[in-house]
Amino acid sequence: MDMQETFFKGDALLINKIGRSFSINDIVYIEYPIKDSTKPVTYFFQRIIGTPGDSVAIVDKVVYLNGKALEDTFTIKHNYYLRSTVIMDSLNRVKYNLQEGDRISEKNDYSFSITKLQADSLSKMAIIEKIELEMEKKDNSDLSCFPYSINYKWNMDNYGAIYIPKKNDTLQLDTINIVLYKRLIQDHENNTLELKSDSIFINNLYTKTYYVKQNYYFTLGDNRDNSNDSRKWGFLPEKSIIGKSIWLIKKAKR
Repeated sequence: MDMQETFFKGDALLINKIGRSFSINDIVYIEYPIKDSTKPVTYFFQRIIGTPGDSVAIVDKVVYLNGKALEDTFTIKHNYYLRSTVIMDSLNRVKYNLQEGDRISEKNDYSFSITKLQADSLSKMAIIEKIELEMEKKDNSDLSCFPYSINYKWNMDNYGAIYIPKKNDTLQLDTINIVLYKRLIQDHENNTLELKSDSIFINNLYTKTYYVKQNYYFTLGDNRDNSNDSRKWGFLPEKSIIGKSIWLIKKAKR
């Protein structure tokens, strides 16, 4: 689901597991960075949109890297509201390549995950009365988004800005921003972390700083509004990257 439209069932991918150099827009094969002893390890693909030392923000679905807007690849999908004059049954969904989504009212109102190219094409069809990009409002706090705090009024469409730590960074810590770095300190870099009143203790020592031991990245899925990515779980540690895609062999069409 995360990379739907970029990859399809039956495609073959070559993964480079040797090099450790990753750039913006690289598609990487990663191990899910949140550990759960009750569940098997999960592997999947994501697109890098922030590297160590970068700052990432999302404003009305547009990704900004260090203050500059990134242009989406043609494979990026978003959720669109659609009203049609006909019922989008299974035959029409195949005809118009509407693979993900469903009816949202008793009338012919639908929500589909599609590319901008698809949306532009549909908007010119006589059967489409209305089509528009679905958007969460700014300052509408989604507590399912990292760092899961009311102090950060972020959601999937309006997120950040967030700084991506790099190896040898010294992070300044306080009782507000500690939510950004708690998982990094505890889970990714194997320290104990405790808050006592307005004080922070790492490995039982009072501190106001933390020295970062490895590089981190920020990734998104190409199926942007239906992706389990850095907006949900935060920084991706470099050790969780298995490799990057260097070649795609598309399944032959019959």
